Amino acid sequence: MNEHWYKRIIGARTIKTGLATFLTALFCLALNLNPIFAILTAIVTIEPTAKASLKKGYRRLPATIIGALFAVIFTFIFGDQSPFAYAFSATFTIILCTKLNLQVGTTVATLTAMAMIPGIHEAYFFNFFSRLLTAIIGLVTAGLVNFIILPPKYYDQVEHTINMTESKMYELFELRMRQLLLGKFTKGAPYRQLNHLIDLNQKVETLLSYQKDELSYHKHHDSEWIQLKALTTRAHTNRLFITHLSNLVYLPRDTNIIFTNNEKLAILSIALSINHIYSTGHFERKQQHASLLKMSVKGLDEFDENQLKSHIIYEILLIYRILDHRFA
Repeated sequence: MNEHWYKRIIGARTIKTGLATFLTALFCLALNLNPIFAILTAIVTIEPTAKASLKKGYRRLPATIIGALFAVIFTFIFGDQSPFAYAFSATFTIILCTKLNLQVGTTVATLTAMAMIPGIHEAYFFNFFSRLLTAIIGLVTAGLVNFIILPPKYYDQVEHTINMTESKMYELFELRMRQLLLGKFTKGAPYRQLNHLIDLNQKVETLLSYQKDELSYHKHHDSEWIQLKALTTRAHTNRLFITHLSNLVYLPRDTNIIFTNNEKLAILSIALSINHIYSTGHFERKQQHASLLKMSVKGLDEFDENQLKSHIIYEILLIYRILDHRFA
């Protein structure tokens, strides 16, 4: 049975959030403290990586203290039945958190302040220090749970997204070449597909950064670094491919390039070879056709009416070279 069967039902981060909430509430109730503030802190402290939890936790704790302090101050001045206590507490918490560069903790600090005001009454010192203690409990508990329990492994998700990206970008390249050769230049669908590719590759790079953080915080095998490096190289190559592909998608309105029959055959052959990479697992070189395009572009004047044609052929050859290096 797959050891990661639970991921089909519920994500690891959701499990850790539930566990952190349970343990935080358990500790607070054992100390006869109101657990709501600690739970709020614990829930927002569970980040995609342990590093992010610890890093943001350092900022959320002082932000929570600021929110609790303003709640006590303005409740003392206006009373807990006054709207001014809520308004000033929220406003000054946001202002001071922003000034002190504690924006990651602003939301939980403001929520803490708002939730505190109705229950302060005249126990100002007790409420302030109890909120401080519960915030610490929530931060520490959630941080430890995120660090120890189910350390995230993003390899499968990254590889799946990379495969999807490559499949779609090879397909879009062939589509764009056919449009240019047929003179049927369209924007809508290629633009949407390109934007989707950019989003997919950005997601890959975000997940790779998460995995890198995790490897730096946990014991690991050298094979994991090797796997991470291989995936990172693929992502960087795909980003380079997408950059040059975008230069073939974002062309002037009413683009209509006249290609010779041999050039059309060479471009179509290269486009088909590239689109077959995902299904075959290798890149079939079309060296003769690539050489023909090189000769064609050498005979063009880049500063006359053939400027756009030169640009397109250059981009095709650059994409060809990127894949030639990758599958060397």
